[in-house]
Amino acid sequence: MGKVILNVSPQTHVRATRGDSIFFRIPREKLYKRGLERLKRLERYNEYKVDLLTEAKKNRFTLFPSGLHITFFIPVPKSWSKKKKKLHHGVFHQSKPDIDNLMKAFLDSLVAEDKFISNITMTKRWVNYPIGWIECEYREEPNQIYVEVPLKDAPFSKNA
Repeated sequence: MGKVILNVSPQTHVRATRGDSIFFRIPREKLYKRGLERLKRLERYNEYKVDLLTEAKKNRFTLFPSGLHITFFIPVPKSWSKKKKKLHHGVFHQSKPDIDNLMKAFLDSLVAEDKFISNITMTKRWVNYPIGWIECEYREEPNQIYVEVPLKDAPFSKNA
């Protein structure tokens, strides 16, 4: 069927609790260091979800419950030497972030419920670029009984 490239650097799922909403109500200058770090992580995750959904809609990406292979291209750390960056370009990524957390964030960004998803394969690779991307490749024609999983209707508030 084809391939879709989503130009958004992959991120992992961030577990948010009801208590985290307090971080959005307290002025930044009054937050302790750990609270400010938590707020920034939640904001980054919310921005990622909005950006990924926008990119998916822009590319007319359709999510089928089966027959999709997703490759997460993760940028090498800036702190690595040029030699190490060059050696790892394109190599399988075998450290954190975990692939299941990348997939959770991917599905949370695109669909309200992922109960329809049954067979998606995933890979993660290093890339020697400042930002990464997500590549979605359809491996098989969806059966007629499958319907596409609808993407979320509208991006949510960045302050939620």
